[in-house]
Amino acid sequence: MEESSAVTNDHHLKNCILNEVLKKIPIFDSYRNFCEAVGQDAMDYPDFEFWYYRFYHGQMNFDYDRNMDPVPKTIMDMPIRLMQKITEHLDPVERTYLRSMNESLKEVADSYPIIFENILIRASDDYMRLELNDKMFRCSKETNGCILITPFKEVKSQENFMEKRLKTLTSLFKLPNIQVNHFSLTLFNGSPTITEVLPGSFHAKSAELYAFDMDHIFPILSAMSPGVLESIHLKSIPMDDSDQMLRFFETEQFKQAKHVDLKWYYKVDDLMRFSHLKSFKCEVDFFEAVDFQRIRDIIPTFKQFESCELKRANNRRDFDIRTIALALVPMIPFGFLEGQDAMKYPDFEFWYYRFYHGEMDLDYDRSLDPEAKTIMDMPIRLMHKIVENLDPVERAYLRSMNKAIKEVADFFTTF
Repeated sequence: MEESSAVTNDHHLKNCILNEVLKKIPIFDSYRNFCEAVGQDAMDYPDFEFWYYRFYHGQMNFDYDRNMDPVPKTIMDMPIRLMQKITEHLDPVERTYLRSMNESLKEVADSYPIIFENILIRASDDYMRLELNDKMFRCSKETNGCILITPFKEVKSQENFMEKRLKTLTSLFKLPNIQVNHFSLTLFNGSPTITEVLPGSFHAKSAELYAFDMDHIFPILSAMSPGVLESIHLKSIPMDDSDQMLRFFETEQFKQAKHVDLKWYYKVDDLMRFSHLKSFKCEVDFFEAVDFQRIRDIIPTFKQFESCELKRANNRRDFDIRTIALALVPMIPFGFLEGQDAMKYPDFEFWYYRFYHGEMDLDYDRSLDPEAKTIMDMPIRLMHKIVENLDPVERAYLRSMNKAIKEVADFFTTF
């Protein structure tokens, strides 16, 4: 009786396959329909494929004995050189799937370094986005469990969101010899650390790191191999947190870096800490007066120096660009000139703003430009209006400029 029931069930499954063939449904779609109708474990895909193509070619014997057939070949019967050639042409994400199939394929996949161009992680207490090169994975917290969206499928799970998120990241960081050209991490407020899933070390050439709590950043930074990590963009440290700043300066990752971009205020005395860098970006403390001439004298002593970008906020509106102009006017791209007469301020201002807007042609011909306007091109009524609102001392400075302006200034009573 049990044998008869098994045969009936076997014939039922084959009838389902035959039905898909008769409808001329492609094999992958057919297998998906088959699994939805009878269950995921009713028949493995290789067996389904065998019967699908038998029926497709008109061989309708449901009781065909497969014991006389040769054992089907599998991927493991492939010559090792061919398998290595295939693995070599897989991208890092595809290689991670290959290594999860069995131990033998894992060894083949691991024989090649896994190199990502970009790894991006954005995480909060209810959401995570993971980008591996051009492939995106998202995990969102749901009322009962979570939902995981990959480039290949969407899966709803009863699993706890935090556990699912950590499993996803663990599967990434357990890869051996993982390398990445650019690693970006953002941990939003309320997001727990991912420190527990990090390997002892991994090779990243550049890193962009942000978190509300800097204690979550330092373990991640320390996992990156010093010397390999060339560029650090640190966006987390509060601008007035000197303790965290000093802690960063003491890391081997900073000491062996070539480029840094820091989002906090530094003092001129800290500048010497950047002496080993090729380039750096940071902000000057606007709470203190800045000695730009001292900055000008310090930076050329850096042996590896190529470029820098220093910012200074002007919240109190007490900053005059002429302060920088007077300090930097002796500088030219290939050395220094002595004296205050190297360049007049209007010419300095012209080149400053060209470079500021990314126009780097040092041989630009200004002779074709329209002649620059001066104060003498201003309508007389507007000039009168300006003079009228100057105090006597300011008016005295104004009248010393030239004869025409002197006449305008003298038009008004001085006292």
